[in-house]
Amino acid sequence: MNWKADYEKKKMSVDEAAKLIKSGDVVWATPNNNAPYTLLNAVGARYKELKDVKLAVQLLIKPLNCFIPEAKGHIDVFTGFKGPGERAGEKTGWKVDTAAFQLHRHDELMLNVIKANVGLMQVTPPNEEGYCYLGCNPTGVTEIFDTAELIIAQVNKNNPIIPNENLCVHVSQFDAIVEVDEEILVSPNIEPSDLDKQVAAHIVERIPNGATIQIGIGGIANAVGYSLENHKDLGVHTELYVEAMYYLTKKGAINNSKKTLYPGKAVIGFASGSKEMYDFLHNNPNIINREIQWVNNPVVVAQNDNFVSLNACLGVDLLGQVSSESIGFRQFSGTGGQLDFVRGAQKSKNGMSFLAMQSVVEKKDGSRISKITLTHAPGSAITVPRTDVQYVCTEYGIVNLQNQSIDYRARALISIAHPDFRDELEFEAKKAGIII
Repeated sequence: MNWKADYEKKKMSVDEAAKLIKSGDVVWATPNNNAPYTLLNAVGARYKELKDVKLAVQLLIKPLNCFIPEAKGHIDVFTGFKGPGERAGEKTGWKVDTAAFQLHRHDELMLNVIKANVGLMQVTPPNEEGYCYLGCNPTGVTEIFDTAELIIAQVNKNNPIIPNENLCVHVSQFDAIVEVDEEILVSPNIEPSDLDKQVAAHIVERIPNGATIQIGIGGIANAVGYSLENHKDLGVHTELYVEAMYYLTKKGAINNSKKTLYPGKAVIGFASGSKEMYDFLHNNPNIINREIQWVNNPVVVAQNDNFVSLNACLGVDLLGQVSSESIGFRQFSGTGGQLDFVRGAQKSKNGMSFLAMQSVVEKKDGSRISKITLTHAPGSAITVPRTDVQYVCTEYGIVNLQNQSIDYRARALISIAHPDFRDELEFEAKKAGIII
């Protein structure tokens, strides 16, 4: 049977495909903007008919219809990284279990923890040879074929074709196909505040021309990214391709010409941004999409000379331990690839790792809390151990903690804390015996 006939034979309605899910199934779906939302919501609409279904998602942009307390025990959700969708769902009282893992070990998560017997994925229409591309996020697709007995594809003509290495899927590998031409969800581009720009200024001046960069998300990351427009010959090797990288490429600041790994090409794990950015990525020969466990592997990252990693964090204690994913016991996001790039950058020839934040957070009543504290709140996840931290930056300056003593770390961090909290922090540090 040729692939076109096979395609037609496997094609069915969304509701028919959703009915293939049975009680007790472990269902995995492609993440973020490449999640098959229509298909997922068709499954969610059946929650009363199902029991003990486990749904594995990651970094969703919008909530699913089964993100309600009433679905507990029918469809329970596991996420590799909380995104806006998971957080929005939690506002209803619904709860999601969150994995604690480094993103370069995503293949291990798929094979040893999730072990899904059903895979749902959004793909492009097949090319002339019957192969479908995986759009903006192919994370996990390689491994799902090792565990799943049932693969359902949501074919979407709006999905961009991003050049990749061995990440296409042939029509013959699908068990069922639905056609849904929904818009690919965009991610809001956060406008940097004046404070974000002050933080960014300390970092931008340290980034050399010719550097290969990884930039996270948020106001500070955007402030750094957009401030690099006058740099030359920058390259990209990044977990997440963001709007600032698209902007810098249009401006000519990014051309990937000085890269030591994949020269001439931006290496990405996945992409999330505007429709204009997706159009730019579509069939772009200067982009290469690789599996996340390879992109994020610190050994691979380190093969890029002059590598610069920039990520935001939520708080730092006076020992230099960084929390970027939880507020006490409340899991806000996930570990993701932050530690992967912190380690990879510092193993790179002339590489640098920056962890950045505003010095305080303002509460609803107008009071302020220092993000640099003697200790983290109980339950706070340590995303980056003190022994891996290099540069920490706030609007008040930047300090290098790499291999430094406890006394040095405490004094250095106090120096970039908000002035209103420095005396208190010094008093607490001396009382605790951190400052000698």
